[in-house]
Order: sequence, then structure tokens, then C-alpha cells
Amino acid sequence: MKRHLWPLGLMAALSMLGPAAPARAQLVKEPTLPKASEKKDNRPPVPPGVPTNAENVHLPTEGEVILGRDGSAEVEKVYKVLTSGPYVDRVQRVAREVVRAIHRPAIAAEYRRVYRPKADDKGLRVPFEYTIKVIDDEKLVNAFSLAGGPIYVTRGLLDFTPSDDELASVLAHECAHVAYHHVVQVVKKEKKLTSRQLWALLATVVAGAAGGGAIASSAGTALMGAQLVTQAMMSGYGRELEHEADRIGVMALAGTQYNPLGMLTFMQKLARGDRLRGNPDYGIYQSHPFSNERATTLRKQLEELGYRTDPGSLRQVNGAFLVTTAPVLANNAPAVELRLNGNVLFVVAAGEEGLTPSERAYRMARRLEELFQNNLSYNDIRRSPDKTTLMLKGVPVIHAYPEDAAAAGSAEAATERAMNEISRALLKEQLQNG
Repeated sequence: MKRHLWPLGLMAALSMLGPAAPARAQLVKEPTLPKASEKKDNRPPVPPGVPTNAENVHLPTEGEVILGRDGSAEVEKVYKVLTSGPYVDRVQRVAREVVRAIHRPAIAAEYRRVYRPKADDKGLRVPFEYTIKVIDDEKLVNAFSLAGGPIYVTRGLLDFTPSDDELASVLAHECAHVAYHHVVQVVKKEKKLTSRQLWALLATVVAGAAGGGAIASSAGTALMGAQLVTQAMMSGYGRELEHEADRIGVMALAGTQYNPLGMLTFMQKLARGDRLRGNPDYGIYQSHPFSNERATTLRKQLEELGYRTDPGSLRQVNGAFLVTTAPVLANNAPAVELRLNGNVLFVVAAGEEGLTPSERAYRMARRLEELFQNNLSYNDIRRSPDKTTLMLKGVPVIHAYPEDAAAAGSAEAATERAMNEISRALLKEQLQNG
């Protein structure tokens, strides 16, 4: 199914110019906390903030949290948010670990090292309110964050990232935008805009991306938004923040159950799209810097942290060589299909060395996975002289016994199909990675 990728300028605004109030009152007026009698929903009040100091400067201000809540309410007027089901279950499972990681003391310490509090900072600091929700849109491939903690991912994005390591990297990137107050930084950069004007801009972006809707704004406001996004990106400001979100996302994932190599493999997917479509506008990550540049920077960071970035290591997290098994009937007898990325590789109809066909298929699948992760290449594929055995890196991995041969028509046909499927997957990887 064709997936729609949001225009880049729009998502630049949505990811980086969401509703927020800056920490420095002289730049943008902090919004007034709503009174209890003015509340229009059942949200709990924002907890009382404490004055900014060197130890809590990494926390959001009251204004950030308020406007993040307001932004979330407006987003959910436009999009249907899933509350249950496999997509929600998967996101919540991965998000729990990612949010714990972004709360690690090292992440806060790094923020305090880079962004020291100003003497005139009057902001009142409160806890982050991370909430990660799924938008029910399978065609939209996107994720975005709002000030203070709200994060949204689409069903299309979840389908685009079958690897949990890649999904974790997307969530870590968005959490980094929140944790490092990138919305606030853009507000400070654009001193002429009030926080409410920035929220009007966000409303325009959301409505425009949704194809219109309840919060569509005037053409003049939309033009202002486009100009602001262009200015921010042309100035290189967006480039700096995107690199920082990548860097902090990797830093957060290091040491968790999710491999930060997923950040690199995900970026490589976007880079492939850039090459195939002539640097298109992606919604999920901003086009400035382009994906190739960011992939290069990520590779360097990961290698400095001690991670291998060879093809075999990347295959462990990108899901490009998925080996599975499925029970079938072959000549009216129980058998097992060995599949590579959903395509039939070999039909296992015979047992071997006391193993049932199912146990033999499982062992073959594990051998294939190990070889793929050991940098198996196109030149490593051979067949035995009688063409009954497929050799990978000189190791006999798939042998067609008479029962296997009968399921495929002949032993030669059985091993030829396996050889062709593996060769096709390896050549595809080589073409994609240029």
C-alpha cells in the first residue's frame, strides 16, 4: 500500500514549532495558568512549579506543559487516536523502556552541561508529562512531539518500522526533542512570535496536513508559518536540533534492551528514499540535514561508542533478512516452509539426524540468521557439484533429501529456489545501500 509522507516543511513546524513557552520571560510571555473554574476538561492541574536552578534546569516550565496539553487536545480533534489493540500494545511496550532511558541522570546531566541556566530565568519547573499515542492512519508515515511530553506515532510509521529497535530509535529521537526543549529553543530564536502565535501556527500545520479540518486557519497565518519554517531551516537551526535529537536518542538507548543501531538503519531507509525520489520531503525526520548526512554522523557516533556498523550487525536490527517457518502439506504429508522475508525459500519435508521436519526447519532458520549476521555476501553462495546442497560460506546449510526434492519437483529445483531467494535479498540490500 502506498504510504503518504507529509511535506517536510509542515513536519518541521510540527516537530519543532509546537506550542511552548520559553524559559526566559522577556522573550515570550508565559501563559497564565488556567483557573479551576475555567477548565473545559478533566485534566488534572499542572503541579506547582519550583524556581529554576542549576539542578532542575533540564525540566520543562509550567508554560511548556500547559501548551503541550493544549496542543495534544487540538491534535486529537483532527486525528483518531487508538486506545487499544496490537499497535498500541507494541508502542506502549517499547515506549516504557525509552521513557525510562530518557529519564536517566546522564541525559539530564548532559543537558545541564550544554544549557546552563540564565541568571534572569524566571521559569517555574515541573516534571515532564510523556505520553505516547498512536494515530489511526495507516497511510501516514510519521511521528512528532509537542512541548512538555506528548508524542504521537502513526500506524503507517509502525508498519514502516517492523523492527522494535528502529521504533525505539524513533521514539528516542522524539523524546530527545522534548527533553532538550527544542520547541522552546525555536521560540527563543523567533523573538517576534508570541507563544500563542506559535500555537496558531501549529494549528495551521496540523489542519493542513490533515487536509483541512476543525482548526484550519487563514491563508495569511499559513503563509507566516511557511516563512517561519523556511527561515528556521535556511538558518541551519533545524539542522542543529535534529543532529542533537539524534545524538541524545542514541545516548539514551545505549545500555537498554533496544539496539541504538536502529537509529542508523532507520536513517538509511530514509536515505534510500532520498536517492530513489530525489531527496523528497519526509515527515518523520526533517530534510535539513538530509538523511545521508545524518546517517554518516550517526555511524561515526555509534562507532565511537564501540558499536559495530558492518552489514551483519545492521541486519540484526533492520529486519531486512527475516527468516521464518510455517507448517504446510507437501504431497499430503506434514512439511514446513522455510521463508525469507515472506518468500518461500525451501520446503522441508524430510527429517534429519533424528530431527522432525519442523525441528530441522528451525535449525536451518537459525543457521541462516547466524550467517546473515556474519556478513554473508552474494559471493558466499555456492551449490554442490550435484546441485543437491546449498553451501553458504563453505558450510552445507540446505540439503534436498528425496522427500524435499519431491516437494519441489527435483533436488536441483529445490536448491535453486533457495539460492535465488538468498541471492535476491542480498542483491537488493547491495542496491539499496548504493
